[in-house]
Amino acid sequence: MSSQSSNAILAKARAMYGKCLKDSDYHNLAECRSVSEIAAYLKQRTNYSSVMSGLNETEIHRGQLEPVLRQNIYFDVFALSRYALEDTLSFSDFIISKTEIEQIIRCLMLVNIGKPEEYVYSMPLSFDRFSKISFKALASVRSYDDMLNALKGTWYYSPMLKFRPKDGSKINITELEIALENKSYEKVIQAMAEGKNKGDGKELRDIFSAMLDFENMSRIIRLKKYYHFTPEQIMPMLIPYGKISKKMLSDLCSAESVSEIFELSKTTYLGRLMSGSQYDDPTQMTDIMIYNYCRHHLRLSPNPTIVMISYIYLREIELKNIINLIEATRYGIPADEKAKLLIK
Repeated sequence: MSSQSSNAILAKARAMYGKCLKDSDYHNLAECRSVSEIAAYLKQRTNYSSVMSGLNETEIHRGQLEPVLRQNIYFDVFALSRYALEDTLSFSDFIISKTEIEQIIRCLMLVNIGKPEEYVYSMPLSFDRFSKISFKALASVRSYDDMLNALKGTWYYSPMLKFRPKDGSKINITELEIALENKSYEKVIQAMAEGKNKGDGKELRDIFSAMLDFENMSRIIRLKKYYHFTPEQIMPMLIPYGKISKKMLSDLCSAESVSEIFELSKTTYLGRLMSGSQYDDPTQMTDIMIYNYCRHHLRLSPNPTIVMISYIYLREIELKNIINLIEATRYGIPADEKAKLLIK
């Protein structure tokens, strides 16, 4: 990567971050009393105005709004990728695969409950320009075999064959989603290892490994808290990469509570990232660590790909904040309680 390209990514990513939602925006969004009010604010007063320009905010619902807002992130990914080589382009593919996996899983969840025709109402058609899969094909899926046919020729096909349900049984959504995510992580890590710039590559792998450790912590919490999985069930479902040892992962899986998970984590390198962090719900902690970690690298790293990774993860957290505000507004939660849901 030339010095000129590197400087362009550094400057552009930091300038883009300057246009992200501010505390005042979150305050105003928390005060909104309907999804339509939130959509109107985003359309008229934030950086999301361009992707929402053709939408009628008084008629849009939550299922339509999230894909539109996410499109804004992909425009930024491609704007940054114009200046990049190798590692950054590999990471762009990784970011796109996250949404492709999300859409595959959403479609199959509807198949599981016998309502596959409803996918058409939320499919992100505007994302077709970025994706290697056809969302129109997903809209025609009525069975797992239909999904396999729709994904022939993509890397998703082979790992999905292993989860083909037998004898009319339900699709194992949780394990399938984790398997696809792990394969996506494997692909980007392999691309980083094969990069030409070994010095930058090591730094890049270090930050990405940290992100994988954050993700593993999040998985452990989610699988224990919401699915009541045993340690023996959780371990095979973790990402087989990262810097945390297998023994520590095993100890985290065996923890009795979320609080104990975080106490154990303090004995790892993640401990310094946790110190001083404030949160209202322990399940927010991994997002808070990612937020602090990425803000630090966005501001200080001279590596353009690391700055890009940091920027995209910060945008993902911003989108999660917006979706949480939308959900809280739908259920009539007061503004001061909504504010406790935000990662910032």
